Amino acid sequence: MPTEKEQTIEELQQGLPITIVADGQFSNSLKPLLTKLEMWINFQALKADWYGNEDLILSFDFTLVRSLEEKIQQITEVSVESWVVESGYAYHYESSCLTTIAFIAVDDLAQGGVGIEQAIKDRLTAVANAIGVEHGLLALS
Repeated sequence: MPTEKEQTIEELQQGLPITIVADGQFSNSLKPLLTKLEMWINFQALKADWYGNEDLILSFDFTLVRSLEEKIQQITEVSVESWVVESGYAYHYESSCLTTIAFIAVDDLAQGGVGIEQAIKDRLTAVANAIGVEHGLLALS
């Protein structure tokens, strides 16, 4: 049974255009970090006026994964041409519904040991900015 605070946070998150989850390989102890990252990136988008035009609300579904290797295999089984694969992340933008699905790898960050949260933020903004700039939106920082 969720606490009142957890329920309030969950209700707030349901309407957010940018969501972040972790795949099943991670423990639930990651949930507070995911919530923090999700609130952070949505606030960055709000500050950059990404939600000013209701006809152009981009949505992002980010999933943290250990590595991209297995996801790339799944992606290539579907269609590799529509996916952008970079070092540490991969994404697919569906222009018809302004939706982006993205995988953010974290294993390589954990090996470095420090600055993991900032490195995840960097990858989140890299994906968001790649799509946002196409639509003339200000880059997130």
